[in-house]
Amino acid sequence: MTSASLTRPSPPQHWRHRGHGTAPVGCRGIHVSGFTACLAHLSEADRTAYLAALPPGADVDHRGTPFTPELLSRLLDALTADPTTGTPHLGDARFEQATFSGDARFHRASFSGEARFEVATFAGVARFGEATSSSTAQFGTATFIRDADFGGAAFEAAPGSTR
Repeated sequence: MTSASLTRPSPPQHWRHRGHGTAPVGCRGIHVSGFTACLAHLSEADRTAYLAALPPGADVDHRGTPFTPELLSRLLDALTADPTTGTPHLGDARFEQATFSGDARFHRASFSGEARFEVATFAGVARFGEATSSSTAQFGTATFIRDADFGGAAFEAAPGSTR
């Protein structure tokens, strides 16, 4: 199937904020499990340890996290079983309210669970071409500042959604 779910996002999720940065509430990124900061604000040693421990197909939860192209690339590289194919494999992927400051390259990514991008902001080009999901992909009220490429992507539709 080739349609992404465009259902309304679920009510805002609450998680502990880092309190880092100049925003009134600080960084909205959810703390990486076992650490006291989001992926963007982990120390380099902790970030390296977290990424090294991620097997391809792992569930990831990076709600509210600010991503640079480099940080997203490091995450997706960690989830890539075969570097020659360059195909990252994610389980359930939670990127609700995440911000992507540059190009977001999910090209050919494989999601074996839900791919959730509700209320995410993509400042650069969002590349989801040839991405696949055996479950739903949710982009409700996501903001795409520049282009979004979904050419050849195949996502399952949410139960009860129209195509």
